[in-house]
Amino acid sequence: MTSPAASSMPDGIDDRHLRPRRSRYISWYRALLVGALLAAALFGLVGGQHTRPHRVANDAAAVSVHLPDPVRNGMFVEWRIDATARRPVADLVVAIPANLWTDMTVNTLIPAASEEEFKDGEYRFHFGSLDAGKRLLFKIDGQVNPPRVTSEHGNIRLLDGEQELGSVPVRFRVVP
Repeated sequence: MTSPAASSMPDGIDDRHLRPRRSRYISWYRALLVGALLAAALFGLVGGQHTRPHRVANDAAAVSVHLPDPVRNGMFVEWRIDATARRPVADLVVAIPANLWTDMTVNTLIPAASEEEFKDGEYRFHFGSLDAGKRLLFKIDGQVNPPRVTSEHGNIRLLDGEQELGSVPVRFRVVP
């Protein structure tokens, strides 16, 4: 004989379906694995951690480049190039190798350069004169396009016209 509750249930459903049961998919080692992944992300072991700036200094200028490493494709990124003149500069130019911006959309350049050009495989941004002891902070905001999954190396250079004041070797790594 069926129970009154069972008679009001749809076909194929009976009392055994109403009893709670322990899931066979939950186990201590799966919970430990998820916890370990969350801890790794929390401590920055899987990307997104604070990175140290790349720096170079000489008697002409001090330059530091801040860029994230690694980034994931599709992410928005911020690059900062901080240059301090140690002697007067007639035409301050920031030169960025084209390979660092492959499959990347550049959204904002602050401050805007007085002149922009592409020369010898580099994007060059002219900022005019800079007195000794004065500083330029050049901020670049962009987005890494989804097809990019690669690591690129290059030298971001600071120039006075055509004369090199400093060269900072950088690596821009994109992971899936």
